[in-house]
Amino acid sequence: MEPLKNEPSHISADRIEWFTVRYRTLVVTGVALAIVGAVAAWFFFGRGQPAPPPPPQSIEAGARFNAIEGSVEVKRAGTLEWFEATTAVVLHSNDLVRTRAGATAETVFAGGDRINLRPDSLTTIVESSQNPISRQYRVAFAIQSGEADFRTAPGASPGSTTISTPTVETTTQPNTVGNITVAKGGDTGIRIFQGAGQAQTSTGQRISLASNEGIQVRADGTAGPKTTLPVVPILTAPPNEMEVTYTDPSQATTLLLWKAVEEAEHYHVLVDFSRTFARPLIDRQGFKGTQMERRGLETGTYYWKVAAVGGEGSEGSFAPVSSFSILKAPAIAAKPPPFAVDTLELRGNILHVRGQTAPGASLTLNGVRIEVQPDGSFNEFVMFEASATATVLLRATGVSGGVTEQRRPIVVSD
Repeated sequence: MEPLKNEPSHISADRIEWFTVRYRTLVVTGVALAIVGAVAAWFFFGRGQPAPPPPPQSIEAGARFNAIEGSVEVKRAGTLEWFEATTAVVLHSNDLVRTRAGATAETVFAGGDRINLRPDSLTTIVESSQNPISRQYRVAFAIQSGEADFRTAPGASPGSTTISTPTVETTTQPNTVGNITVAKGGDTGIRIFQGAGQAQTSTGQRISLASNEGIQVRADGTAGPKTTLPVVPILTAPPNEMEVTYTDPSQATTLLLWKAVEEAEHYHVLVDFSRTFARPLIDRQGFKGTQMERRGLETGTYYWKVAAVGGEGSEGSFAPVSSFSILKAPAIAAKPPPFAVDTLELRGNILHVRGQTAPGASLTLNGVRIEVQPDGSFNEFVMFEASATATVLLRATGVSGGVTEQRRPIVVSD
């Protein structure tokens, strides 16, 4: 059979080689393009978009001033200037807070912890943060000098509050109440009134503190023995928020009375016009006894509290603050107190005065104060110079301001 016209009977070797080279070129080019595309995809969609960062372990929560009295200043972290604090100021990590003489500041952290800076104190807000996952707060502050009362929030995780000084770091449990003082010489006093804490000194000592326990850490970082603090006194008179009315407050005597604490050697008594006690009217330390008389208090509201002090000066927690008000009333509205004199006898230049009046009344003899016991009795010996016909004026003023006067002749004995 004859081949068709114009149909080649064979393909030349050059033609076959050309097709083979062409096919290989296309394959190599396709593979190269695929590799370039993969590299580009990795660069733009992999390496070009880094993996998202892990969630933060904590976020800053800050702190605010709840109350300010007197001159309180703040210095922001990394700055040199101090500015006056207000309740609108938000405190952040490493901010400094300074209270001047007669000034106090109560700071509240976001988690509920509270610190009350006393006058002439310097502290640093080291940390106030919250874990966004667990929702737990962490608080840390440092006291460089001065004094601070603190109360940790109930329900916080253990170890969430740390208080440090130049010589000791204290970690407290939830719902702990205490006080830390840094003296001018560098000694640190730590007292736990409620709850518990763990203190570690700069020399490596570890001390566990429970309720009503305290330690003193010396300036070199060594701790003294742990002490037991006295319990809180109970204030009995005047009753809290009582209004005491006197016809003449300048001549009246107000009695402050509290129950004795068995382990107390003496007491620390504070009286002020403000419940912050920033500038106390009375700051009596080493007071022996369980009653204090204050004469001539002006009209107004007074706040007072008492702490028991045990051996080696270990001072316990102050009693809850109590208040009373002094009012002035017309003389006709005040009932005169009962008043009886049993003895009025002069021997040489010593006058013996004995008798009974109302509890809480004040008594004078010719303007000289005679001490009256809590039950209203009096039995005093006073220096007195008199003629044979001398008389004395005795004046008793009751707690309501009523006055009873007696003018009596004295009895002269050999």
